[in-house]
Amino acid sequence: MKKIIFFTILFLTFKSVTFSQSVLNYQTGTGVVVQPGADICADQVIINGTFSGGGTICGANAYVLNLTALIQGFYNPSFDIMISDTVKVYLRDASFPYALVDSSKNLLSSSGVGTFIFPNAVNATNYYIVLTHRNSIETWSGSGNAFVSGSLTYDFTTAANKAYGDNQIQVDNAPVKFAIYSGDVNQDGVVDGGDGAIIENEAFNFVTGYVNSDVNGDDVVDGSDGAIADNNSFNFIGKIIP
Repeated sequence: MKKIIFFTILFLTFKSVTFSQSVLNYQTGTGVVVQPGADICADQVIINGTFSGGGTICGANAYVLNLTALIQGFYNPSFDIMISDTVKVYLRDASFPYALVDSSKNLLSSSGVGTFIFPNAVNATNYYIVLTHRNSIETWSGSGNAFVSGSLTYDFTTAANKAYGDNQIQVDNAPVKFAIYSGDVNQDGVVDGGDGAIIENEAFNFVTGYVNSDVNGDDVVDGSDGAIADNNSFNFIGKIIP
């Protein structure tokens, strides 16, 4: 039997219920606060909003990464906002061979902020933060970073060197902001002619919707997507890892 603590939207009102099978799915915009000593336990826990408070998920410590990052093609410097989209974040050991420790998926908001939960992390151990997105270059943090009391905050946007190998592009001058490179449509770790061909073919066929070839996030595949990929291909943009 699993113990479930339900939270009303948005904060802290809850009751305990038991079920043999259970799924907790916190929708986008929900703020989940679990105080130390409290648990969220279910067969599956999906958190699309924010999580805080230092409690536990399914009996494991809730290690919370508060991440800020921007996606080049999705960012509009005229309004200082980004089209929100899903990213996946991996934790890897900071020492060779950089073993995979955990992963978490969530939305980045229009300001590039997202909260990611890692039940398998531990405090005081350095990890590389590896950021992936459906049509962007895989980007590693500039160095290893450790959780303190179950919490870690990391901001890719403040400088190019917040990414390993300075592998970001400046997308705004005021305020100064950096973003991960867009255009890796086929997710092979490099922006090249293969990505451009996919964009060109799908633009020719008037493809629309949530597809990888939509590099600027406007739900239409066209020349503007190809321009981003072509520019990054010309500059030999690819992932840089330790």
